[in-house]
Amino acid sequence: MTKRRDFLAQRGGAAAAMPLDTKELRAGTLAAKTAPSAWDTSWLDRLAAAQYRVVFNGSEIADGGALELASTFLNHYHEVHGTTDDQTRPVIVFRRLGTPMAFNDAMWDKYAIGEDQKINDPNTKAPARRNIYFKAANDPGQYPPTTIEALNARGLISLVCNIATNNWASGFARKFKRDAADVQRDLKANLIPGAILVPSGIYGLIRAQNAGCAYMTIGS
Repeated sequence: MTKRRDFLAQRGGAAAAMPLDTKELRAGTLAAKTAPSAWDTSWLDRLAAAQYRVVFNGSEIADGGALELASTFLNHYHEVHGTTDDQTRPVIVFRRLGTPMAFNDAMWDKYAIGEDQKINDPNTKAPARRNIYFKAANDPGQYPPTTIEALNARGLISLVCNIATNNWASGFARKFKRDAADVQRDLKANLIPGAILVPSGIYGLIRAQNAGCAYMTIGS
């Protein structure tokens, strides 16, 4: 896997045209005016049920940095305050360069995300053809604490930026000479288990803070 300090220098072709935060903010504002049923907001109820809440800005993969922070939050609150997983609730907003962490194995294979992003599978040492951040491969007895699968079992809420997903789809469509709308549908139908699409990453970050989350970003 790439090191965090090298990640931005190694971004690939599909990430060449990520949107500006201002575009995300405008989209979030427009989404707020749409019918409540247009987007899944059930995650807000899950947040309300927890005493301690934090949202992480997953705007880059950074060698799974957001997952490490979420695990640290859970473990240290449990150690210091004796909390249970039900009392603590981490949220990760997968946006911009971090969005592929929310795509499942089929998408990593189909669109060669590991090759595009210079991310190797620790098992094969070759460009990853699966989402190495979701689960460990070939070892059902292993349960790494910083995989998305493990964090899901502890209550992680995963939010995925719709704008960034569309931009990744456009990049993949150009690279593989496919229709962008078809690729958009493909990606959105193949998010990791439990992931929830939100209008924009900015909306997800702000709405989580409105709901009482502390805010952290990679490197904080």
